[in-house]
Amino acid sequence: MVRRFLIAGCAVLALSAPCIAVPTAKENTATGKTKAVESPKPSATVTSAPKPNSPPVPGGTIATTPTPIDGVVLSNQMMITFMERMKGGNLAEARNIALQMINGNEKYVDTPEKEYRSFSTIMGKTLYEMQAKREGRNAQIEWVLQPIADGFYFMAMVDYQEGKMKEALDNIQKAISWDPVRAAFHVERGFLMLHQKGNLDLPMVLTSYLKALELADNADDFATALRGVGYVMVERGDLSAGYAAYVLAKRFDPADKTAPQEMRFIEAQAPGLSKILDQAKSIDLLRERKIPVAISRAHLDVLLSIAGDLTAAGKTKELKAILKQALSLDPTNPGIIKKLTELQ
Repeated sequence: MVRRFLIAGCAVLALSAPCIAVPTAKENTATGKTKAVESPKPSATVTSAPKPNSPPVPGGTIATTPTPIDGVVLSNQMMITFMERMKGGNLAEARNIALQMINGNEKYVDTPEKEYRSFSTIMGKTLYEMQAKREGRNAQIEWVLQPIADGFYFMAMVDYQEGKMKEALDNIQKAISWDPVRAAFHVERGFLMLHQKGNLDLPMVLTSYLKALELADNADDFATALRGVGYVMVERGDLSAGYAAYVLAKRFDPADKTAPQEMRFIEAQAPGLSKILDQAKSIDLLRERKIPVAISRAHLDVLLSIAGDLTAAGKTKELKAILKQALSLDPTNPGIIKKLTELQ
């Protein structure tokens, strides 16, 4: 039986569809599923276009008024335009959009006192700050509003479509440097490693997928990372662990068709494995291999921390969105349920 190379990543680079979070409840073009509303992000300030009858100011310039905009919305707008160019096969224009997103990034240079990062949500920033504190790093973390991380991610997408595998891997690594806690980026790095020429560095590929499991804060990302782990395990000859990873991936993403296809391939090589590894035994086996089997509690702690700040600030609408996200990670949490009930 010839094994088809199934995408172990977000199915993003190969399909030219974004895996990054979209800050609306519209259907995601990569997964066909509805994404939850993203956490709020700080606003940038841009200069608005002049009004029709605005009087000129001395020097011939036009009087303008600063207007606050949502950085996430701006990034999403650029993403939509980028994807339109990609789907139309206009890679040159798509690359140009990505270049605009990363323009001037070199001016941000980390120092022992300050780190510059380009997060997609307040949740990512808070998680990164918690990690830094645990590691004893005391540098101030400045959230750069420019969507630099997404820009490098888009550069990697274009590189992949043009067959520039080394450049794609370099750019996804830069995206990770700018947003180290985005699970999707680590999944894509694993996917791109699998496409590099020469001998596969399977331990490094596995490390990337394991990091994605650690950082995944939703079922879709966790399932995608598990499929990556399953693929690597099969490549290493560990069919039982590979099969177990796909069994658990199906639990987190029942609609996915990749896991069942890979499971059929494994069953052809190891008949009877499906009778041995049910869901409970698959979880036990993965735990023995030190592979995460559930979304990290750290993400719930981050959401509850943000919820505390929003409560103090009296931001009810944002608080409800965060609490709903927290409830998706811990559906029986009585404290979250009680708070949401009070907010209705």
